Amino acid sequence: MHRRFALAIVAASALVAAGCAAPTPNTTVLGASEAHVSPAQGQPEPSTTTTASTQPSTNSSTTSTTVPTASTVPTTEASADPHRSVVATARSSIGALVAYEEPNGNPMALPFVVPNPHQFGGPLTLMVTEGDIGDDWVKVQLPIRPNGLEGWIPTEHYALGETFMRAEVDLATTSVRVFDGDRLISESQSAIGTPETPTPVGTFYVAAKRRNPPEEQHLGEWSVVLSSFSEVLETFSGGLPVIAIHGTHNPGAELGEELTNGCVRVSNDVMQLLAEHLPLGAPITVS
Repeated sequence: MHRRFALAIVAASALVAAGCAAPTPNTTVLGASEAHVSPAQGQPEPSTTTTASTQPSTNSSTTSTTVPTASTVPTTEASADPHRSVVATARSSIGALVAYEEPNGNPMALPFVVPNPHQFGGPLTLMVTEGDIGDDWVKVQLPIRPNGLEGWIPTEHYALGETFMRAEVDLATTSVRVFDGDRLISESQSAIGTPETPTPVGTFYVAAKRRNPPEEQHLGEWSVVLSSFSEVLETFSGGLPVIAIHGTHNPGAELGEELTNGCVRVSNDVMQLLAEHLPLGAPITVS
């Protein structure tokens, strides 16, 4: 479903949409969780140093038009093991996401700029949907609208690794389950979107992790920002209606209910577990 993106990208352009106050981008990343992503052999892990001033540009598309010269088209599946996911982490030399229509093809016109580092902290990270470690090009899910849009990236600009961590959100039962491979490590209740502002369905990924500032402690200590956006809200509090999983100040009265603007609320202890164990790029399936 296509939309018009006549959006003014302001200082907090990617907003956590769950009846949440508009959060200010924060650069703190839970370093312990990054250990769950195994880098490819011989590839250095990108730095996770961030700058608080990094914000999305107001340009309507990416500015780079240079096409890399890498020529090997992937012939492998991204995940022969059903519990293995390949993750692409942008190197520090990359200033913003540039995706291509095909390997060695034309750059895609994106509706807004996705910066590196991510505006909520940590390196720009993408979930690979086709291709594998060692390929010159891989297809990735893009953290832009419409949800689930994919494009190709040259791996010379990214460090590729893998993770077996994942989470599942079941809207029918309002449950959130966390897995390490085929092992269930956590199952809990959540609050989800209302019928008017539903939680988007699909397979997304952890795009960023954010320690909420003191003025937003009603969201709990942590928010896990997903690659998805509300499919009914064009904007939220002046910016883009980004979907997240976050904590709450009143879990007993909320869990199991349909009451958010699309985000998923969990208890603060569950949120701490998610922040610790779900690395950037880990898949989140909402069904």
